[in-house]
Amino acid sequence: MVGVRTPYVCIPSLVSETQFDKPKLKSFQFNPINCSSFSRIHQKTSSKSKLFTTISSSPSSVPTVTPEPELEVDSQGEKFDWYAQWYPIMLVCDLDKRVPHAKRVMGLDIVLWWDRNETTWKVFGDACPHRLAPLSEGRIDQWGRLQCVYHGWCFNGSGDCKFIPQASPDGPPVHTFKKACAAVYPSTVHHDIVWFWPNSDPQYKDIITKKQPPTIPELDDPSFIKLTGCRDIPYGYEILIENLMDPAHVTYAHYGIIRTRPPKVKADREGGCPVELSVKKLGIDGFLGDQDQYGTNKFIAPCVSYAYSSPVVDKGEGIVSSDGTEKEHKIMDTGLANWQKACFVPTKSDAFVVGFRRWLKKYAGGQVDWRGKYSGALPPTPPREELMDRYWSHVVSCRSCSAAYNRFNALEVVLQVASLASIGIAAATKQNVKVMVAVAVLCFAGSKWLAHFIYKNFHYHDHNHALH
Repeated sequence: MVGVRTPYVCIPSLVSETQFDKPKLKSFQFNPINCSSFSRIHQKTSSKSKLFTTISSSPSSVPTVTPEPELEVDSQGEKFDWYAQWYPIMLVCDLDKRVPHAKRVMGLDIVLWWDRNETTWKVFGDACPHRLAPLSEGRIDQWGRLQCVYHGWCFNGSGDCKFIPQASPDGPPVHTFKKACAAVYPSTVHHDIVWFWPNSDPQYKDIITKKQPPTIPELDDPSFIKLTGCRDIPYGYEILIENLMDPAHVTYAHYGIIRTRPPKVKADREGGCPVELSVKKLGIDGFLGDQDQYGTNKFIAPCVSYAYSSPVVDKGEGIVSSDGTEKEHKIMDTGLANWQKACFVPTKSDAFVVGFRRWLKKYAGGQVDWRGKYSGALPPTPPREELMDRYWSHVVSCRSCSAAYNRFNALEVVLQVASLASIGIAAATKQNVKVMVAVAVLCFAGSKWLAHFIYKNFHYHDHNHALH
């Protein structure tokens, strides 16, 4: 698509799966694990395109670069309310309607499930009011109700308890008591993503009529082609959002993986060059910025960074760097209010990062309000094999990738069986021996190639920047 600029949507949120006591990211259960959902959007007919990104997660401070003279700052002394915002949870295409899904957003354990009676996705607190068993471990019964796995209590889409198996049918209707209800969070589907409002107080039941999730027009525009995906990344909120607002790192951190537009003057092998970024207006809802040749950037707090970008052609590979967790530790070591002392940001390419740190300091006190659910202590950085493993950070939560993974593994087994069967047939019949041996060798070689393909595309493999 020569000449067509491509939009990019990335949705990291303060979202993590509660079942990360599985293998890889268990130590990060109280540290924000960002579920990064992204969409690359190609416009079919126009030469215009956009870069979208959504995000979320924790602490920081004021920048060292002097604000540009044209920067407008809304300074009314307001404080950002982290619990009066819409948060993205999951792409609808990656959700299975047959089962409940456990997530953790803003430190809240929630369960996402499909209510077929109301034909919509529902978000409940992930605790049965009976004995606090996780509702995400339950099932959806034959009447379309969410059933707790512990004692079989059943709830409808409004959170009302409809059935308590242990209650006598001749006794008082205890299932109708208010304390028998599950906690229900407002939720909606927007841009093919399930969003929720992190407050179950009944006064917010109809919050969607007063405040809606951020809208990115291109995501619903049929003239664009949208490709989506997601990945769980154990980065703090501020570290991840900085990375997504920093176009200057791409030519270096992703060298040989993502092709970028060649600069007019090539100063080094990677093609790094001055990037003219500036923040024009900053307020409690985020900021507006310019990207010089890249276009316009808009940060909609706390979860959306929306930008027009230059054409970028992805070769099909992605990489997650362990640098983010190391940076997070170094910044935490200097203290939440000392980001400007830990980092030296003298160029205009850091303007968006500086703008974000200014916003975080001015309106949020330099950190996410966890309401006591997160102490601030960081867990040790996991080994690269865990941090960068694709299977647990992406494949298991992506329906298309997990389906492909299972099919490829099944095909690998079929090829191995075919190889052994060919040898067996040749030995038993002693006819067409050469042909059967050749078939066996081809099947064996095919299974080995497929095993390498599965490893390369679905599991961890290292990338040494020094050798590329």
